[in-house]
Amino acid sequence: MADTVISLDKLKAFWNSQVHDEENWAHNMLRFNVILYRNLVFVIMDLWEFV
Repeated sequence: MADTVISLDKLKAFWNSQVHDEENWAHNMLRFNVILYRNLVFVIMDLWEFV
């Protein structure tokens, strides 16, 4: 298996590019909400069988 090394500076740069950039933040929140609501619909559909 390949040995990958992720430096703390690269991790900080990635975090800052995703969190502190308004456009990336909005895109990530939109994607997170879509995935969250989609999964909630599936859970509700599964639980509906027990009612």
